[in-house]
This record gives sequence, structure tokens and C-alpha cells, in this order.
Amino acid sequence: MRRWTVPAFVSTLALIGAGTLVWTDAAHLSAQSTEGDPDAHAEAHALMEKVIERVAWYVDNQIDARYRSRMRREVRRFHANGEVENESVGDFEVIPIEGEPFERLFMMNGRMLSEEEEGWVAESEAEFRREVIERRETGAEPEDDGSTDSIVFDEALIARYHFTIEGEEAFRNRPSYKVSFRPRPGRLPVVRRIDYALNSARGFIWVDRATFEPARVEFELIRPVRLWWGLLGVINRARGSLDRRPILGDDDLWARIQLDSYSDTRVVFSRTLRSEFRTWRDFEAVEH
Repeated sequence: MRRWTVPAFVSTLALIGAGTLVWTDAAHLSAQSTEGDPDAHAEAHALMEKVIERVAWYVDNQIDARYRSRMRREVRRFHANGEVENESVGDFEVIPIEGEPFERLFMMNGRMLSEEEEGWVAESEAEFRREVIERRETGAEPEDDGSTDSIVFDEALIARYHFTIEGEEAFRNRPSYKVSFRPRPGRLPVVRRIDYALNSARGFIWVDRATFEPARVEFELIRPVRLWWGLLGVINRARGSLDRRPILGDDDLWARIQLDSYSDTRVVFSRTLRSEFRTWRDFEAVEH
């Protein structure tokens, strides 16, 4: 199966995010008619299939095992009036373990970890290694209880949307296609809880013309998304972006460099306004 997961909606909504930017405003993402040019939609969908093929190449060649990086994660929670309630900053080493990336925390809020905290990280790393080895031996996919904070970028995902090529423009000085997406009309499949959010998202994707790499994704929810028919809560707003670029001087090797998201969620009687900002840097090749 062609699988490529990206940090996503409910947790950084907590698209591919959620995942931002200069935030995309609602006027810019004005509703479009479900009527349109079938040939134009087909052309855009064919372009997205090339993106899927590119993504599959990363999985087939275990690209995540070829490099390491540093990551900073900044999380903020806000009061209803917009003032910051609390914030945290974590610095991580992202390293390949058994061919899959593991985020190893080494600094929290500007201080090195205590001995006890280092022990927790070591336990987490050992558990991660065991799970990866077990999945490889059994051929199982990562467990998904319906609330996983990842999106599988595959044919089933793009089948949910109408795509339109808005034109060509330079993105980071590289010729790119700007593609808009919006949900297809009618009933869309719901297998996981995150699907409710995916079925209510619209935005833009910048596709690198030379490589068909997804260089940037911007998204926002069209409407609030109810959790468990509204009994558990509702995602009032969510928006974000994901940026990627070539690394290690190799035009064929791209990686995430920035993820920015914001969500306004009510669960039972508790409202959470949360933003998350991640950056990746200091990429280094890993010897095999």
C-alpha cells in the first residue's frame, strides 16, 4: 500500500494539518460552485496523481532513514480574549530508528532535561523501536483507533476533493502549479473521526513543476466539525500550512521545514484555543 503520513488535523487540529503561514483568510477561499469544467478537474486530478506517485517513492525507498535533523516545537494555548494562557518550547533530535523517524526530546523551555526526564525519553525510544520491529515482522500497519493525528496521503485522500489548477507561479523561486481543492459534493466516506475534518477542508497546494513535490499546503475548515454528533464537542475553527523544500543539496530529496496550525475546539464543557509551530533544520545525511 502506498502510504505517507503527515502530521495533521485533529491534533495540530490540533491537510494535510492541519496544517500555516500567513493564515489563509476566508475571503481568499470563497466558496466555489460545484459546477465546473470536467476537463479542468481531470487535468488537476491527474497532476495530483503524479504527486501521489512522488510520495510513494519516498515510502518505497525509505527516504526518512537517509537523514537526521533538529526540530523545534512551540505550543501555545490562549484565553478566549486571545491572550496567551501558557506556552511551551521543545527541542528535538529527529533520528531514524529502524528506518522510521523518532523525535527525541533533549531540551524543554530552554533547559536541558533532568535525569528523570531523560529516562522517560529513553523508555519512549525503546518502545518506539519495539513497535517498529514488531510491525515489520508481522507486516502490520501502525495501529489506528480512529483518532490518530496523521493523514495518509494516497488515492483515497485525493478522491475526496475537487482540484483546480489556478495557474503557475514561482514559489521559493521555483516554477510551481497552484492548485485549489474543495470537498466533492454528496456523502463522503467516514472511517476515522479525522475524516469528518478532511471532508470539511479546503485550501491550496503548491506543486513543484520540475519534481511534482508538494511544496506547500494551506487549509482551513469550511464549517465547524461536530465530534460524536456534537455530544463530545466541536471543532469550531482550524487552519494551517505545511512547507517543504529540497535538502542536502539534492533536488530529489525534500523534507518538511515548517508546520503551522491553529484550532479552536470545544470538548464537553472545555474550550481550547491552541496553536502549534514546528520548524526543521540542520539536516544531515545518515550513513548506511
